[in-house]
Amino acid sequence: MNYLSTAAIASALIVGLSSCATQDSKSSVNISTALLETTGQNGRACVRASDIQGFGVLKDDVLSIDAFGNEYYLATVMPGCTDLGLSARGMFEERFGDVCGGGMNRVKTGSSHCRIRHIFEFKTREQAFAAHDTALEFKHSAEQEE
Repeated sequence: MNYLSTAAIASALIVGLSSCATQDSKSSVNISTALLETTGQNGRACVRASDIQGFGVLKDDVLSIDAFGNEYYLATVMPGCTDLGLSARGMFEERFGDVCGGGMNRVKTGSSHCRIRHIFEFKTREQAFAAHDTALEFKHSAEQEE
């Protein structure tokens, strides 16, 4: 009898705590999620590795990629990439194929490899930078709502 009441209490606690674990979708917004929400893209764009002319690191560890043909990209990395901004020269692991969003490719940094989470494509550099600014504002407003 004691076993049944203990099991019933444990079940009730699990059900009660599981409902507490649900969050508002904006409460855990990171820069990748913000770019997905604000650009309407799926983050799975690809750029040919040999077309990459250069890149820089923007706020929130977003890579700005310049490619031949006046193509511009923003790339985000998976959590845990700690030295992306400290690297004097990062390098994409893929040399001849495509570098795509979706976690399959990585960028080398000073002391580690950072897996690319999403890549977003833009027609102009101005559009890419404006999308980054909009995503930062989206993220900031979501954090203010918490």
